[in-house]
This record gives sequence, structure tokens and C-alpha cells, in this order.
Amino acid sequence: MSTTEKPEQVARAPLSRVLQNSTLYLSGNVASRALGFIAIPFYSHFLSPAEYGTIELIEISTQVVAISFGLQTIGTALIRLFHDQDTVKQETDVVSTTVIATALLSGVIVTMAVLLATPISLAVFHSTEHAGLLRAAFVAMWFSSIVEIILVYQRIRERAKFFFCYSMISLAGSLGLNIYFIGFVGAGVWGFVYSKLVVTGIGTAFLLCTTLREVGWHWRREYIPKLVHFGLPLCFASMCIFAIHFSDRFFLVDAVSLSELGKYALAYKFAFLASILVSDSFGKSWNTTFYRFARQDGWRERFARVAQYLFFALYLTALAVSLTAPELLSLMVPPSFYPPFLLLPILVLSYVFRDCGDFFRNLMLINKRSNTVATTVSAAALLNFALNFALIPSFGIYGAALATMGTWLAYMVVFWLITWNEHHIPIRIMSFAKITIFAVGIFTMANNCRIEYRYIQLLIDGVWIAAFATLSFAFYFSASDRADIVASVMAQVRRLSRHKLQSGTPPHSEG
Repeated sequence: MSTTEKPEQVARAPLSRVLQNSTLYLSGNVASRALGFIAIPFYSHFLSPAEYGTIELIEISTQVVAISFGLQTIGTALIRLFHDQDTVKQETDVVSTTVIATALLSGVIVTMAVLLATPISLAVFHSTEHAGLLRAAFVAMWFSSIVEIILVYQRIRERAKFFFCYSMISLAGSLGLNIYFIGFVGAGVWGFVYSKLVVTGIGTAFLLCTTLREVGWHWRREYIPKLVHFGLPLCFASMCIFAIHFSDRFFLVDAVSLSELGKYALAYKFAFLASILVSDSFGKSWNTTFYRFARQDGWRERFARVAQYLFFALYLTALAVSLTAPELLSLMVPPSFYPPFLLLPILVLSYVFRDCGDFFRNLMLINKRSNTVATTVSAAALLNFALNFALIPSFGIYGAALATMGTWLAYMVVFWLITWNEHHIPIRIMSFAKITIFAVGIFTMANNCRIEYRYIQLLIDGVWIAAFATLSFAFYFSASDRADIVASVMAQVRRLSRHKLQSGTPPHSEG
């Protein structure tokens, strides 16, 4: 491969690879969530509720520091700047510079956080006894920031298998070390921090060696202002999104009981499932490659088609989560934890709107409109504060859910309008309205026909989900889309049949 020109096969990578890679990312997300659920009984046995709460606060503290100083937006800036380069040498220089800059910036931030661990502990825990835990957690955050930026590079290179394998090994290592330190050593919260330090430290050393051997150690100072100019507004946008996610908790503390707040928090975790299973898995592949596709002829029509399939997948998953949540909750938690009627579906639909809005928001970055993104997201945060202030005192957790829905609906609509004005991507509003009506209508009918037998109800839920898919196939997708779907399914069936025949054919005998 030439060091001065990009390989043509990479520049013209097919969109179908996005789906293939998304499937691997989905597998990783499912495995991560499954292991998380499996580990809940272990943690609840060896950790007290107070210790579990301490871990949550430590995690939130490190997230706030990372978001406040822009560590979570460097990856987005790297992706955009990477796709601006004309040669492979320039691409590797951008990657190397960004990795070194991330290590230096996060190192400075972590040093400051370690020195300020005592006042941070006092502010978060109203005590200084957790300062040592925070120091260790901040060091682990330094390792994690380097790991994350290198994994962004692996995603840019479309190495989904590498990403999946690394994630699974890290996940298994964390779980195993947690079991050892917490269950056998009895280290409590420190066991959680120890395992994180070990896994992220080893991961950082491994990824730095393999990646910098590939891209080299190159520091190009001219890339730093570009990274900062593009990434700084996105840092502010990330802070605003974080505020949208958690600001309602501050209003709810004074408006509802802790029991109601706990039900709301549990419903929120379920509401994220559609985002994790669909949007996050899709985004890990799409968000690192769509700049390249935007250079090709007919990209607007192709992006509209991608959006159409994404919207369908989001609504299908959201409907499945909303319909099966009562049965899943009954298997996991006692009835005292069940969220009230319609709270969960409202939150699930809210995050469908948010994920659709994210698709449009990312298209603003094609023309490097990060300032527009920051302005729009900050307006959404202000709207969320206003809605929380107006609705939560009167309607409690329902008010918080409605404020969330109103915020993300406005977020989606505004970014959709801005994207249409800038790129004229032909996404049909009526099609989106149609699939929304299908999902809401199916959910409403299904909820009016529920029975008490849990496993039979799960089968009935599957029938309703199939009915939604059938309606969408018949009336949401166009005739050409339906033909492509049928052709794709038939091709997959033929491939599986051919593989089965080949694997089942006995060897020929001689003589």
C-alpha cells in the first residue's frame, strides 16, 4: 500500500459493511448487558446497598470530570479530522497526534483531580473518607480515556471483530477480578476499583503498543487547533446532554418519595435498552464511516434509506421493550419496584426521538457545524429545565417523563429541520408519522388484551411485535425496499441452506 494515497477499496466501502459491523457491536452490547444482569445477585450478596451506592457515585464523579474537560468528545473530533485527510500518512499522523494529546490532556486532568480528591470527596460524599477511592478511580479514568480513543481508531478502520474481541476479554476480565477482589478477598468497593485499574492498565499498554506500532509516534502541532476548534463546542453539548439526562432527579427529590424516585430510575434503565441495542450498536459503525459515504454520488438518497431502516429498528425494539417489560420486571424485581402504568412507554418513546435526533445531529458534522450542534443542544437543555420546573411539582414522575419526551421530540424536530435546510436529505415525514402511529396503536391494543399468565403473555407479545413488523413491511417501506428485503432474506436462506447441505454431505467412498 502506498503511504501517499488511500486504498480505493476502503474509499468505496459498501454500506452493507455498516450493517455487518453493527451486528458485531450489537452482540457485544447484548453480552455486556447480560453479564451485568447476571452479576447483580453477586454484587447484592457481597456489597451492602451503601457500598453499591458508593460505586455509583464514584462512577458519576469520574464521568462528570471527563465530560467537563471534553475527554468524551475527542473521539468525535478525531473521526471528523481523520476523514479530512488526503493520504494515509496524514491519517496516521492525525491518529498518533490525537492519542498523544489525549494521554497528555487526561494526564493533566487526572493529576488535578487526584490533588483535589479530598474536597471532591467532601462535596460528593459529605466526608473525606473516600478520597483514596476517588484518586484510584481517576487514575483508572486516565487509562480508560486512552483506551477509548484507540478503540475509536479501530472503529474508523472498521475492525469490528477486533473491537468485539477486546471488549469481551475486558468484560470477562473485569467480572472475574470483581468476583476475586470482592467475593474472595473481601475488598468491598476497593475491589471494584482494583479490577478497573488492572483491566484498564493492561488494556492501555496493549493497545498503545499495537496501535502506535502501526501509526507511529508522530506529533503534528498543526492538528491541535483543528481538534480544539471542532471538539470544544461538542464538549459543551455533551455537558448539556448529561444535564438533560440527570437534571430531573434534582427536581424529583423535592417532589416525590424515594420509593417513587426508585421506580423512575428503574424505568429509565429499561428505557435505555432500545438505544443500547440499536442506536449505540449502529452508531459505533455508522458514526465513524458516514463522512466517507457523503463523498459519493447519490449519498442523500442512500442516507435517507439508512434513516428509514434505523427508524424501523428503533421502533421495533422500543415496542418489544415496552410490551415485554412487565413480564421481565416480574422475573427480576418484587412488585414494589414496578413503575406505574405508561411511565416506561413514555420514556422508551422519548429515547426513540432522541436517537432519531442523534442521526440528524451527526449529519451536521459533515460541514463541521459543531457550533450549531452546541447551540441547539443547549437550547434543548434549557427547554428541559423549564419543562421539569413546570411539570414535576404537579405531576411527579409522570411530569419528569413528559418533560423528557417533550425535550427529545423538540431536539429531533429541530435537527431534522436544520439538516433538511442544509442537505435536503429526502426523508419522508409522513413515513415517520406512519410508523409512530403503528407502534403506538399496536402498544395500545396489546395493553388492553393482557392476561395474567406470564409466559403465555410473552408469546402474545411476540405476535403483536410480528404484527407491527408486518404493518411496517406493507405500508412503511416502499415497493423497492420490500423487494430488496425479500431478496436479502431469500439470499440469506439460500446461503444457510447451501452451508447446511455442504456440512451434511457425507464424504464420497472410493471403489
